Amino acid sequence: MDWMKKMLLAAAVWAALGGGAEAAVKGEVPAPADAQTAVERRAAADIRAESAQQTADAEVMALLWMRTTAEYRALCYQGYNAAMAEVDRALADPARSGKPLAIVLDCDETVVDNTAALARAAADGNGLYTSPWWNAWVARGEAEALPGAADFLNAVHAKGVAIFYVTNRLESTGYAATERNLCALGFPSVDRKHLLLAVDTGNKQIRFDQIAARYDVVCYMGDNAGDLPIGTYGKDRAGRNAVIDAHRADFGTKYIVFPNPVYGAWVSALAPHYFDLTPEERREANRLLLTGSL
Repeated sequence: MDWMKKMLLAAAVWAALGGGAEAAVKGEVPAPADAQTAVERRAAADIRAESAQQTADAEVMALLWMRTTAEYRALCYQGYNAAMAEVDRALADPARSGKPLAIVLDCDETVVDNTAALARAAADGNGLYTSPWWNAWVARGEAEALPGAADFLNAVHAKGVAIFYVTNRLESTGYAATERNLCALGFPSVDRKHLLLAVDTGNKQIRFDQIAARYDVVCYMGDNAGDLPIGTYGKDRAGRNAVIDAHRADFGTKYIVFPNPVYGAWVSALAPHYFDLTPEERREANRLLLTGSL
């Protein structure tokens, strides 16, 4: 909101409250506290709306790519093929640990597709995807399967390999809807033992450790570095990149990553307090990131 709009808004509020709008605009009469509060609320709402529209605009091409392109489908199939090759290799290897074999995977944008809801929100000018919005979408249980996901999961299950869904959907509000959704998509092993939602932290390491204590994990699959047991949780952009570089030899085998250019920890890691920036500050941060200056 530019300065003139702010001044006009202040004048309108002051007039509505029975004060002298002209005097308030000129700064000759101090606006009462309730008028100032109303102005601040409206200004904050305007900033939130502009931020939501700004992020929605930024997400449009990414969502179009995920929802329409052959390349995105190809990368989904490629991820599942790579994971299946690791499963077959593990099954044929007599030197494995002796524990039962398992794969560990995220749900959202790894085996289920939420882009229809994300795209509708972006088209309506809301690209922030807040927790209340996300929880309401999860409760509907309408996510679709990614291309090849159901066939892959059922083939792994048929080979006798355990499947663990480790997702940061909330256990307290999202378990029943998530279980119902995955079952409707024809996914196997959807039960309390194998479907592990977040309870009190978004750090998945505790759940990973619990699984690894009992199973020989063939591979981990996800669209976010935090879906892998490599320690990126809470790290900034440089820290995340350093961890990935340190594990470069394991990608495509132990760790299978699916593309998600729309949302994830990578967005908040772009700059400190990225989502708390004003639209103007975020625009400048984006410019600096694009030019390698930040």
